Amino acid sequence: MFKIFYRGLITPLLFSLIASVSWPTYVQADAPMVGEITRANLQQNGSTKTWMSENYLNYSPNMGLVKQSQSFLSDVSINVFLGTWCHDSQREVPALLKILDAAAFNSENIRIIALSLDKDTPSKIEGPSNISRTPTFVFYRDGREIGRYVEQARRSLDQDILDIVSGVDYRHYYAD
Repeated sequence: MFKIFYRGLITPLLFSLIASVSWPTYVQADAPMVGEITRANLQQNGSTKTWMSENYLNYSPNMGLVKQSQSFLSDVSINVFLGTWCHDSQREVPALLKILDAAAFNSENIRIIALSLDKDTPSKIEGPSNISRTPTFVFYRDGREIGRYVEQARRSLDQDILDIVSGVDYRHYYAD
């Protein structure tokens, strides 16, 4: 009789109780990206595609400043250091990409590095760049750093980019 009671009532009750308990899940697709990534990764990853798309569409570059920047951007490369978990990166990176698209910037000259919460990567790609805040956009000409944009604008992202690439004495927001 106990076997019938156990199989008939207790077993289903036990399984329904287990099924109703909320267990934590760790979905890799929603984890922060870390390491060298592509723009396509940002556009397609489940944890980044919404903010990437919305913030890209909602940003309106200052086309006058973009046109002024174009001639200075032709021999520039950019390393973008971001945290996919960082609200400043979620705001600034789509805006940067929209500005660069409007300027017809060569996408082969941009490198995107996603940082962990500790602002590093397993392979230490960020090491030589001394990154302390995200996002950080490091601009290079002929392999030499010409300036960096750190976390937020001094004036506006469009103006700060123009200042960096045109050789104006630009100091990022946190510079001493």
